[in-house]
Amino acid sequence: MRVLRVILYLLVATCLHAHSVHTSTAEAEYNAKTKKLEVSLTVFVSDLEVALVRKSEREMRIDKTPAAEFDAQIQAYLAKTFVVTDEAGKVAKMAWEGREMDDASAKSGDPAVVLFFEVEVPEGMGGTTVRNAVFFDLFKDQMNLLMLREGTVQKEVRFTPEHSSKELRVHETKPAKG
Repeated sequence: MRVLRVILYLLVATCLHAHSVHTSTAEAEYNAKTKKLEVSLTVFVSDLEVALVRKSEREMRIDKTPAAEFDAQIQAYLAKTFVVTDEAGKVAKMAWEGREMDDASAKSGDPAVVLFFEVEVPEGMGGTTVRNAVFFDLFKDQMNLLMLREGTVQKEVRFTPEHSSKELRVHETKPAKG
């Protein structure tokens, strides 16, 4: 019965999406003092719930599931879909900071939630790669945007299902004069 309920919830949630745009937006800033990439990722609540239901195979609702359990599922999902690696390919450690409802969308029919986490980047940003495949398992047209800042320099990075991993070079190297 429980499995049937989860399948039914999944079908209803998938069919009732209020938005036709499948995108996430993230802001990430490299903190040179702490050697961490500080990330805030904004996603639609309905998309997040569907992703967590699929991953956990049980009902996951932001307003009904206990916060600790919901947050643990988010962290497990992000560990598979938002992965930072160093130049040697070693996966960076992620630390969960929390989440909050996006005030601007809270009263809409399809609210968003902002997820906060930090990623340890002890060697700095040089050679760092990010795989941002959030919701690529749900939508073929999903696009994820990342606004990356390091010091005073910023850059926008776009991720698609075809290009889900990108090297994060904030400072462009200039060719040597010769």
